[in-house]
Amino acid sequence: MARYLPRELIEDTFWVRLPPPARSMILFGLLFAFAALLGIAGSDGTSASATFVTSVPWTIWRVVAGAALVVFVVLTIQAIRVLQHPANWGMYPSRERSWRYLISAAVGAAAVTAYRLLFPEVSPDLPIQGLHLRTGIVLVTGLLASIPWLTIVWLAHAECHDLGKDSYRRSGDAFRTLMDESNGDPAHLRPAVERLLRLWQLLVLCVGAFTVGVVAAVATSGALRGAFVAAHPDRAGEFPPSNVLLYGGMFALGLAVIAVPMALAWRTRAEELLDHACPLPEDGRPTEEWMEERHRIEHLLHLDISILRNPLTILSVIAPLLISALAAFLPQLAG
Repeated sequence: MARYLPRELIEDTFWVRLPPPARSMILFGLLFAFAALLGIAGSDGTSASATFVTSVPWTIWRVVAGAALVVFVVLTIQAIRVLQHPANWGMYPSRERSWRYLISAAVGAAAVTAYRLLFPEVSPDLPIQGLHLRTGIVLVTGLLASIPWLTIVWLAHAECHDLGKDSYRRSGDAFRTLMDESNGDPAHLRPAVERLLRLWQLLVLCVGAFTVGVVAAVATSGALRGAFVAAHPDRAGEFPPSNVLLYGGMFALGLAVIAVPMALAWRTRAEELLDHACPLPEDGRPTEEWMEERHRIEHLLHLDISILRNPLTILSVIAPLLISALAAFLPQLAG
C-alpha cells in the first residue's frame, strides 16, 4: 500500500522530526504505559483473581489493548494532520462544511457511547475488578479516533461529488476547467490528474486507517476470548470463536459502508476524466493507438485494477476477516 501514499505522509515533518530510535521508544513507552494502566487494581481480592491478574492470558490482553490504544492515538494525530492541510490531499472544503461534518461525526460517536451505557454488553466472567470499565476505555478511545477520520471520509466524498457539478467553479481548479473545455487543454490535464491521484491516495489512507483501527479492536476481542478460555477451559462455549468472527464481519461490513460511497464518487470523476481525455473516435471504431492511450490513463488512475486486487478491497474486507479468524481460533489451536 505504501506506493499509493504520498510523500507528505511518509515524510511528514511531524513524524520525522525525531530520530527513529526516539520514535520507537515513545511508541513502546506508550504501549507499556497503557498496558500498565489497564491492569491497575485488577484483582478483586480473591486468590483466584490474584493468580489470574499475573497470568499470561491477562497480560496478553493488556498488551494487545494497550497497543490498540497506541494505534488510536496515532490515528487521531494523523487525522488532525490531514484536516490541517486538506489541500495536500486534493480537498478544498469550506470551514463551515468542515465543522459541520466534524460535529456530525462527534454526535454519532456520542450516540454509540450513550447506547453502550444504556444497554451494556455482558462482560465475560473473569476474576477482574471493573472489567467493563477497562474494555469500555478501549471502545471509547476507538470511537474518539473515528471522529476525525469519518469527517475526512465525508469531506472527500463531498469533494468528489462537487467536482461533477456544472456549477462548481473554483479559481484555479484544473479539473472543472478541463471538463468544461470542448478540447482538453494539456496544460489542464496534468493538474486534473494529479488532483484525482491525491484524492485516491486519501481514499486509500482513510480505508487503511479504519482497517488498522478495526484490526486493533478485533485483536483485542480475540485476546479477551483467549483470557476467558484460559480462566474457564470448560466454559469455552460461552464465548465461542464465532463471536469474534461475527465481530470482524460486522466491522468489515461497516468499512464497506464507509468506503464504497466515497470510492464510487471518486471512480465516477476518474472515468469522467478518462472519457474526456480519450474520447471515442468520431467514427466509433477504436484504433489500437486509442486503446493503448486509454489503457495508459486507466493504469495511471488505477481504473484497471480488478476488485480482488484492489487495495481498498484487501484493506476493508479481507484484512478484518483474516484478523478475526486468527484472533478467534489461535487460542483454540494452542489449547
